Formats: sequence, structure tokens, C-alpha cells
Amino acid sequence: MDKTVLSQIDALNRMSTAQLRNRWGELFGGEPGMLGRSYLIRRLAYRIQELAYGGLSREARKALNAIADGASVQAATRAKKRQRVNLQVGTRLLRDWHGDRYEVIVAEDGFVYDGKRYRSLSAVARAITGSYWGGNRFFGLTSGGKARQVKA
Repeated sequence: MDKTVLSQIDALNRMSTAQLRNRWGELFGGEPGMLGRSYLIRRLAYRIQELAYGGLSREARKALNAIADGASVQAATRAKKRQRVNLQVGTRLLRDWHGDRYEVIVAEDGFVYDGKRYRSLSAVARAITGSYWGGNRFFGLTSGGKARQVKA
């Protein structure tokens, strides 16, 4: 953890309840209500880290909202996690489809196929097949596809 974040969190333990309530106003922009000292410290520590490093992921927020709406924890977290695929610029993707070979090159701002620039692999897959495909799956970057990656 960053030293400034750690020092801010450490300082919370030395603050009076009145000082914690003032710090709450600085970080949350309102009054904390009738919250106990230990809760104020825990919540302020979380907020300091949240501001420094970012909050919950979209998936975590979605799961928590589902739980709040009455879904079980298992059902809320069972949703298939989207696999992130990080391709380096210049990587070539080769795909054999209905007897023809297709080549796509990863560019800084998208993908190049047949001399045209596309924003997503799904758009390239649609151009090749004429129907909707998840681009990562069509090009074999996630389970189900049959493409090969060839480094530039």
C-alpha cells in the first residue's frame, strides 16, 4: 500500500470521534449520522483506499446488487466471468472458415482485416461470417474457436 494511504489510515486510529466525523464530511460530503467510532474508522479507511486505488469492479457491484435484490450468494456470483484478452499491437490472428483463411492484425485502435479498420473482433467476425459471433470466441481467444495467434 502507498505510504500516504497507510499514514492516513493510521492517523484515523489517533483521531477523536469529533475529528473522525469531520473527516467523514471531507471524504463523503455529508454527516455520518449516529455511527460508532469503530465503524467510522473502518468505513473511512475503506474510503481512503477506494479513492487511492479505485472502488469495486463492475462485476462485484452487480453481484452485490443481485444479493440486495434477494438472489442467493451462489446465484449472484455464478455469472460467467468475461475473459479479458490482452493482445499486443502487431499480433496476427489466423482463422480458417469454410475453407478460406482469414488474417486479422491487432492495431493500436482496433483491428485490421482485408485493408479495413474495425473497432472490435466481433465486427471482424461479423464481416467474415455474415452473422453475429463473439469475436474472442470466433478467433479462438476463449473457448470454442479455432483461430491461431502468430506474433508479428
